[in-house]
Amino acid sequence: MKRDTAIVFMDALLRMGPSFDELTNITYQIEDETERKFIRRQIASAMQSLGYEMAMHIVRQYPDLDPDKKG
Repeated sequence: MKRDTAIVFMDALLRMGPSFDELTNITYQIEDETERKFIRRQIASAMQSLGYEMAMHIVRQYPDLDPDKKG
């Protein structure tokens, strides 16, 4: 992936964080515990894939784009 694409992609991934937080918070409104746990597992799976796997794919190519090392 070209660096300029990686920068834009990483930015988009980071902006997804608040949306995942919002989705997680909404799950507290689901009364059925089995359904709530199922939905939360799906959210966690998406967070793992997008928030970690995709981000690490970019960071391996461009270590300076690691959001944990900016500051």
